[in-house]
Amino acid sequence: MLQMSKTVTTPIERPFFNNLNGLRFVGALTVLIFHCFTLQREIWGNFFNGTIFHFVFSVASKGHLGVNLFFVLSGFLITYLLLHEYARTGKINILNYLLRRFLRIWPLYFLVVLFGFFLFPKLPYGVVTIHEFWRFALFLSNFDEIIHGINDKINFLSATWSVSIEEQFYLVWGFLLGLIPFKKSFSFPVFFVVIILGSIVFRSFYWFDSRIIYFHTFSVMSDLGIGGFIGFVAFKGKIQSSFERVKKWQWIVFYVISTLLILGSNSIFEGSLIAFERTVIGIIFAIVILEQVYAKNSFYKIDKIPYFFSSGELTYGFYMFHCILIYYWSTFFKTHGFTDHLWQFLVYVVLVFFSTYVVAWISLHYFERPILGLKKYFR
Repeated sequence: MLQMSKTVTTPIERPFFNNLNGLRFVGALTVLIFHCFTLQREIWGNFFNGTIFHFVFSVASKGHLGVNLFFVLSGFLITYLLLHEYARTGKINILNYLLRRFLRIWPLYFLVVLFGFFLFPKLPYGVVTIHEFWRFALFLSNFDEIIHGINDKINFLSATWSVSIEEQFYLVWGFLLGLIPFKKSFSFPVFFVVIILGSIVFRSFYWFDSRIIYFHTFSVMSDLGIGGFIGFVAFKGKIQSSFERVKKWQWIVFYVISTLLILGSNSIFEGSLIAFERTVIGIIFAIVILEQVYAKNSFYKIDKIPYFFSSGELTYGFYMFHCILIYYWSTFFKTHGFTDHLWQFLVYVVLVFFSTYVVAWISLHYFERPILGLKKYFR
């Protein structure tokens, strides 16, 4: 359920949603698992081709959908918070909104980007990237990924592509909300539906190009549009009661069907049907978000898993650093010949997870939070 922060230091109380921290961590964790199975895959032994391992790999390969979850979450939260600000003050302070976003996104983003372009090549096992810095500097790294990503030897810079799209969304959506007079309530859902349908149309023209389908802003924006749509309907209070009435067994059926659909999506959405895959999965994630926030009869709330709530706070660093740790740990295992057995791969995954977690924790407490403390001046 929606709760207000207990400590109020500004005229605008900030809404807080239970279980979204846990969902953030789930998204980041699935992406890490996906990349452990796919990045530097060529170094591992024949066990990768075993029947059982192949099945595990087919499940882990869906981990990239954690990014889709991030996008839907972002659309939901930013839309809800901006509408909340407008309702409380009668306006949206564009400058303060942008400065808050900059303080959250820019420092860690540019730390990783500057490391990848300028410091990493000078370190042991470093490689000069083929990416072009100017696109990363302008938060257009998703387009650079389309152009150069397939030939990227280090790949950890690729993780910035989703951050670039989110920053593009924050800028455009903030200006639209602040500058365009959406006087009538129906304007918002119509706007988001146009975004979703436009994204489907775009994908229908490029369904055969997997890199455009996955990385292009116009292809991805349906996730943000879906998130924005549910942010609007949630803010208007039109959906909470519906989710509160759903029975536990109905939620279990929903999760079982959704899991099967996601696992079988490669077979279901073939050819031109690929244009609809992202939207269907985005709708599933939107329902998951609303279920976790509003449902009274959930069979499980994600924040109840030990450490998931607190881990959600370090999700940004966890996501940004995990590919760097994957690169160095895979290099270590390859150099020492620890790549022939399944148990070595499992040790590798565990080391990647814990080292990423530690680095993200350090980043949150000693780099991100001191900067985030400045946001109080831009409420």
